[in-house]
Amino acid sequence: MLDPQLTTAIFGIGFAATSAGLFAQTRAKRLLASRCAGLERQHEADGTHMAALETEVRNFAQLTMPALVDVLARGHRGVPVPGLSQEQLAGTVVDHAHQAVRRLLQEALAVTREQIGRAARSSVRDMINEAQTGLHRCQMRVIEEMERHPNGTAYHQSLMNFDHQVTQSLHTLQRMRILTGSWPGLQRADCTICEVVESARGRISDYLRVSYTYEQRTGETYLEGRVVEPVTVALTELLSNATAFSDGKVFVEVQAFQTGFCIVVDDGGLNMNRFQREEASQLLGQREVLDVTTVQDTGQLGFAVIGRLAGEYGFSADVTSTSPYGGVRAVLRIPLELFGHGPTDEEIEADRHAADAGHTPLPVEAAAAAGATDATPMAATAPGRLPQRRRRSPVATAPTRVSEPAPADDPEAFSAGIAQLGRTIHDTENTFEGDQLHD
Repeated sequence: MLDPQLTTAIFGIGFAATSAGLFAQTRAKRLLASRCAGLERQHEADGTHMAALETEVRNFAQLTMPALVDVLARGHRGVPVPGLSQEQLAGTVVDHAHQAVRRLLQEALAVTREQIGRAARSSVRDMINEAQTGLHRCQMRVIEEMERHPNGTAYHQSLMNFDHQVTQSLHTLQRMRILTGSWPGLQRADCTICEVVESARGRISDYLRVSYTYEQRTGETYLEGRVVEPVTVALTELLSNATAFSDGKVFVEVQAFQTGFCIVVDDGGLNMNRFQREEASQLLGQREVLDVTTVQDTGQLGFAVIGRLAGEYGFSADVTSTSPYGGVRAVLRIPLELFGHGPTDEEIEADRHAADAGHTPLPVEAAAAAGATDATPMAATAPGRLPQRRRRSPVATAPTRVSEPAPADDPEAFSAGIAQLGRTIHDTENTFEGDQLHD
């Protein structure tokens, strides 16, 4: 028979072992349950993360990329480009990857546009060179023909009308040269501001609607020859814009200020709203060459032409003011460093000798007209007629004609004159090929 104490000890040990086993089992179950709960939470979190990734990828492909293409490739302004749709992904690898894709898309479009633009601008300049050379030669032939006939005849007036049409065509070519990164294509001698204003006036169709207030103090100030043509082209664009958006007179005056001169153009037509003024200011401040891949309206490139010239030659333009007549006030600011000294005494003496030799100068008022070269500035004519040209330097006297020009009302003489003009143009077309302007 066992000792009661031993039995008690055995039972105590067994109970302790059983209790320890039960405790360990309970603890293991609790740890297992805790791990299972953690795994379940991780599974749920992973599921949520995967759903967020899928949503973000779908958002990037269906919303972000199309918006980027609209803005960068199609040029749609005001299209919002959405960012991350899932805020919890900000700063993650996905966010950085999407930003990298956007940068690559921008770079690819920029490189492609630059390559296309460079090739297109080069082709356009080559074609403009040919056309501009031909038109200049044709215009010089017309001027020579005009000098052989007296003023006031119907034939002379028809030559002037034809010269004006050629001048407008030359201006169209000039603006395309400028927008494609080239120079205007003409180098002129120092000219007065009066000549610049009259030259710009002669390059628009509604030149009779432009009223220029001449003052000797400002009108007889000479611009440096290097900037004469750029300033003339810029003023032509302002006058063209003013006459296109108004019906009445367009007023031009020149104002002197401490650091230069301002050519002010006032019209009484349609004014611009705030958005149009902001767009115009942006174009006037743009200094880059034309991006042929984003041109939307080729009829509204005048401000871009002015901005390109202003950045290249050092003057400025502003169209944000309202004129006293309710329209737009355009101001062309020319700093003092762009002004020259005018013709030398030798050139003035040469002009005097040319006049004494039989070249009677036309009225002194007015000036260089559209597309006039150094040798052919314009002189004023009677109201209602186009500006006429006179030479600034001596030229060879035209061959003596067998008979004097017939009166203007002689239809046979007029027909003969038109036929001569046709032959002149035909000769020009056959001779200008291969004669390129410096670019």
